[in-house]
Amino acid sequence: MLIKAILLVVIGSLIGWITNYVAIKMLFRPYKEINLFFFKIQGLIPKRKHEIGLSLAETIQSELISLDDIMKKLENAEIEEEMERVIDNILEAKLAKEISSKFPMLAMFLNESTLNKIKDSIRDTIMENKDQIIELLFTTLEKNVDFKEIIVEKVDAFSLEELEGIIFSLAKKELKHIEIVGAILGGLIGIAQFIIAVLV
Repeated sequence: MLIKAILLVVIGSLIGWITNYVAIKMLFRPYKEINLFFFKIQGLIPKRKHEIGLSLAETIQSELISLDDIMKKLENAEIEEEMERVIDNILEAKLAKEISSKFPMLAMFLNESTLNKIKDSIRDTIMENKDQIIELLFTTLEKNVDFKEIIVEKVDAFSLEELEGIIFSLAKKELKHIEIVGAILGGLIGIAQFIIAVLV
């Protein structure tokens, strides 16, 4: 009787563990559809990869982050100071060189003071029109950047092997727990079977 009880528990545990192990593996495997006469087998994620990408993109865009959020962050950022810094760096690095190469005669009359005045004039002119430049940037982003499309493209471009590796590495512990729970439930079913067999 004891051997029968142990066997039922061990077999039940094995069946529970194998069932959950196979179920987890079938999230991804087989990658390609296999035709078995009356039905077809393919892993859940490979079969619905594009739909998962769409759903993920819609959730991210509507619930997590959107272009509007990014644009609001940019509006609050210190863009003016950054623009001034970038313009100063560009003028410092290139203005004198450009004048010398394109207007060699004019370069002969340039001194540090004149060069600084030209730099200031160019920088001030650009900064006076910074609002139009920023607005143009936002409008261009609005017209050309589609988060949903980008996310779907990225998900579609992921190889199934990479996707499987990422998911299993992130949820390794939790997936192992599912396998253990399957083994425990299988063992409990084995005990229940033994008790029923004894009572009957």
